[in-house]
Amino acid sequence: MFSNAKRSSLLFLTALLLLLVLFCVWRKIVAPTRIAFVNYQITTLGEISKSNDSRFIKLEEVGLDELKKLRKYDMVMVNGMGLRLTEEQRAVVEEASSHTDLLTTAATDPDNYIISVDSVTADTLARYLSNRSRKNYHSMLNYIRRYVDGKRLFVSAPEPVAPAADEQFYHPNPKDPESEPMGFNCLQDYETFLKKHNLYHEGSPHIVVTGMMGDPLDLILALEKTGNVVYPIRNVNAFILTRQADSVQPSAIINLAHGRMGDLLTRYLRERNIPLFTTVYVPQLTGEWEKDKMGMSGGFFSQSVVTPEIDGAIRPYALFSHRINKDGLQEIYAEPGRLNDFVEAVNNYISLRQKRNADKRLVIWYFKGPGQQSLTASGMEVVPSLFAVLQRLKAEGYTVTGLPSSAEQLSEMLQRQGSVLGTYAQGVFDDFMKNGDPLMVTKKQYDSWSREALHPEMIAEVEKLMGPFPGSYMSTSDGRLAVARIQFGNVVLMPQPMAGLGDNEFQIVHGTEAAPPYTYVAAYLWARFGFQADVFIHFGTHGSLEYTPRKQVALCSKDWPDRLIGTVPHFYLYTIGNVGESLIAKRRSYATIQSYLTPPFME
Repeated sequence: MFSNAKRSSLLFLTALLLLLVLFCVWRKIVAPTRIAFVNYQITTLGEISKSNDSRFIKLEEVGLDELKKLRKYDMVMVNGMGLRLTEEQRAVVEEASSHTDLLTTAATDPDNYIISVDSVTADTLARYLSNRSRKNYHSMLNYIRRYVDGKRLFVSAPEPVAPAADEQFYHPNPKDPESEPMGFNCLQDYETFLKKHNLYHEGSPHIVVTGMMGDPLDLILALEKTGNVVYPIRNVNAFILTRQADSVQPSAIINLAHGRMGDLLTRYLRERNIPLFTTVYVPQLTGEWEKDKMGMSGGFFSQSVVTPEIDGAIRPYALFSHRINKDGLQEIYAEPGRLNDFVEAVNNYISLRQKRNADKRLVIWYFKGPGQQSLTASGMEVVPSLFAVLQRLKAEGYTVTGLPSSAEQLSEMLQRQGSVLGTYAQGVFDDFMKNGDPLMVTKKQYDSWSREALHPEMIAEVEKLMGPFPGSYMSTSDGRLAVARIQFGNVVLMPQPMAGLGDNEFQIVHGTEAAPPYTYVAAYLWARFGFQADVFIHFGTHGSLEYTPRKQVALCSKDWPDRLIGTVPHFYLYTIGNVGESLIAKRRSYATIQSYLTPPFME
């Protein structure tokens, strides 16, 4: 008979063996299928991830510095397009392919065509990938688990490869916005669909959305939520050539793709005076992008910002960046706060065409130095030019009441009521308070406006620099802040306040690392929320808004030009002789540039 000790040892070994068998069975037929993706675009990987509804299929992205991990996966998918491997890295991938199933597709370098699956599997998976759709991606993942990893539990049979969607129009499924978009080839069918789901409103603006560099679905829904009729299209040239565009009569076109759209589109837009907006996709996690002092550079910057400008695109607004999804992968998304602001900005541009001139509210910003210095703009006589614009506005039906009869009288008003005061002269400030008719901003107003417009870090930054509101500059003993302006009915002239305090005027104008003072911030916030301007015009080359702190391009919601302009349509009169700085104004303050000629050296 066995002793108790031997019996216990036998039972332990039996249990251990049983656990080992169960573990092997679990690993062989039950365990999650782990799939690694190397060098896949975030757009593609995000769509693959959204198609995955199984807890038994795990997706992971593997960087080129992590290739030694590839051996532990059940399947490795490598995108060979543009893949650059060192000899050492290529050897690591080849070694991994001898231990696990591996497929490389679209290799631009023949040496990177490393495959360890059979030809049928390789062809099937490649066709799932090339016919891009969530349905095909879902089937591809099931195929890998069922036929490559050999696990039949907790997986459905993959469907045959379905041809990629090529319908001209598409739309999120109203019943399930996260599912595959619905497609339509006929404009009439698409509009019937919109009417069925109460998404077509007679008299509402029609907005075309095209391009796939971001995730357009949230943008489409946000535009519809504010009353627009949205036409998401896949081929803008076909949209024009088949006369569908003439039937739709777009109020605006939003392009999500980078690169040029071509002369056919630009000619169509110019002939019909339709604005073209461009969104910017930043291929970084949101937090990393927000900390990036540059914002964007290199080829991606050229394709995303520079090239669309050739087509006449305006407001290069960074809308899309990356976040971590349910699978732990990076995916593209529209940041909700910026999405709402972008949609509001587009709506504001469209409303300018719908509103009567008499009802439009304009703020015209001009630049002048402190005290009795005259208004300045490169290559322009500012006061006569400004007076001529005011007269033209009046002639075209804008409400410009109380306009003086001459440029000389306007100049006197600007010096008395629209001055910029230095930090040194209390007597001058007292005279301005008495005779300059400034608007007075209270702490309650400033707090309300700044909470709506500025990131909390920016509010704290100003307070750290200037002390509690209203600070000591341009403030009164009862806690109010004086802001200069001259109002003619619905048109307000405002001097751009000093963007910093100190003696270095060049540095103040061309940018410092410090936040602008209360007077600067309050002037823009009053124009937006107090006066409720429909449009901003910066008059002449140049001011300081485009040089306020932080990113150079692809701005975020912590950058001063982005937050001060907000959603107001912005136009900037800029000398044609200074293209470089006008591009800064265009990209950092979302300005639509109106060039004026430099005076000739001789006639």
